[in-house]
Amino acid sequence: MKVNTRVRYGLRAILRIAEGYGGAPVSITTISEEQEISGKYLEQVVSPLRRAGLLESVKGVKGGYVLARSPRDITLWDVIQALDTHPHLVECVEDPAVCARSDGCVAHQVWTLLDSRLRDFWCGFTVADLLGAAGSGDRPVALEV
Repeated sequence: MKVNTRVRYGLRAILRIAEGYGGAPVSITTISEEQEISGKYLEQVVSPLRRAGLLESVKGVKGGYVLARSPRDITLWDVIQALDTHPHLVECVEDPAVCARSDGCVAHQVWTLLDSRLRDFWCGFTVADLLGAAGSGDRPVALEV
């Protein structure tokens, strides 16, 4: 599985927003400058995160984005699903009907198992895990796999 640019930038944006969880909204300009991501591209990345219920927009002069849920309740899989239109390893895992052989195919069984284990892996990490024990953003944690 290749993690695409939208997912990588989306995760960086969510992490930056999560650093101030419970505080003031974070503007696209702030994220863009701090993360060195084009503001125009960042708007395209943030929009699906908002539609997926991970972010909320706050309008006004001091507006921007805030997390829609606690950092403990947002998994890396949530971010991947929101930003990757094809998060599965192979097409037949999501839709076995695309391949006439999927019912008896050993390879399909392997792809399905691997896809499930990858999803479990991504679901095992939350935004809070990446920021620190309480999601405070004081320091990143070392991940053990």
